[in-house]
Amino acid sequence: MPKSLKKLRSNQAWIQRHINDPFVKKSRQEGYRARSVYKLTELDDREHLFKPGMTVVDLGSAPGSWTQIVRERLSNPDGTLNGRIIAMDILPMDPIKDVIFLQGDFREREIADKLAELLA
Repeated sequence: MPKSLKKLRSNQAWIQRHINDPFVKKSRQEGYRARSVYKLTELDDREHLFKPGMTVVDLGSAPGSWTQIVRERLSNPDGTLNGRIIAMDILPMDPIKDVIFLQGDFREREIADKLAELLA
């Protein structure tokens, strides 16, 4: 079997597994951007990572599912944010209410300076 055909079949199999994944379905139903959201919720439920008033920097934030959870966990009952969230990624990310997003590589001076300015 040619290598390209094997790769095509492998990609098709991954797509089928992804489409049928219960966490993918659940994340879509609940309005989250990725299934990885459940990893962070499990960690936070166990370790109580996020506290009111915190500043959280989410490096490698795209597509934004972890940022969505941090936004929920730092919100007051009325939905207002009680803290600060800075999301950063090389890739673009759709906006999330009250979240500051920096697009770029945090290892680059310009982006690092912007982050330092936001944290000052």
